Amino acid sequence: MDRVVLHYRPGSALRLSTLLQQTQRLLEPLALRPPPAFRPWFPCGAAHCRAIRPAKPPPHISPAGGVPTENQPGTTDRTQDAPCRVQLVAPGTGSGTEREVPAVRRSWSVSRQSGVQLQSRMSLSSRLRRLVSLHRLHLRQRAKWVITQQNCSNLDEAWRRLSRSVRRAGLPTCNANIQRERAEIWVFCDVLHCEQVGRHLKDELRLAGRIHLAVHRLGNIFSM
Repeated sequence: MDRVVLHYRPGSALRLSTLLQQTQRLLEPLALRPPPAFRPWFPCGAAHCRAIRPAKPPPHISPAGGVPTENQPGTTDRTQDAPCRVQLVAPGTGSGTEREVPAVRRSWSVSRQSGVQLQSRMSLSSRLRRLVSLHRLHLRQRAKWVITQQNCSNLDEAWRRLSRSVRRAGLPTCNANIQRERAEIWVFCDVLHCEQVGRHLKDELRLAGRIHLAVHRLGNIFSM
């Protein structure tokens, strides 16, 4: 017990002294116990301080770069180091030829910095200018044209032609991405050049119907 606070009504000094004496008599039965000394839960002696070791040995990694296995002498796991191959069997024959798994198909096309730049002085149409003012868009803000299967019969063929156009710097400052799970092609460009890029896409890829221009957090705001 560190401190006792006594509350009383102001009055004579004799009454205060009597109140203090009564309080002391009431506190006498209470034992004054000092706080216990701190003792760590682990032994601190030099003889008892040993490093903590794991119960099991670490796994053994083979030099060939296979999957880690337990360190057991006399046993090896040869199936983990086998390369991933595909067995091709011709119809009517029992033998086949092995070939490697084909690489992942290209899903991004990024334009080069060289080449003819887009016309930055081309004015926007009155409709697009109203949308830019309404949504407070910056002219250098990125937007994307969305091409779906409704715009072209073969999405992969349209993607190949678009990739060639982007690599030839036909669409500078633009980059494209094919979303195979959505069956869509996204072409990113600046708001300043979106109409020019949209016309180029419709002419170069021979797109049918209308393509939509989408902006982050706003969705589709324009179509062509």
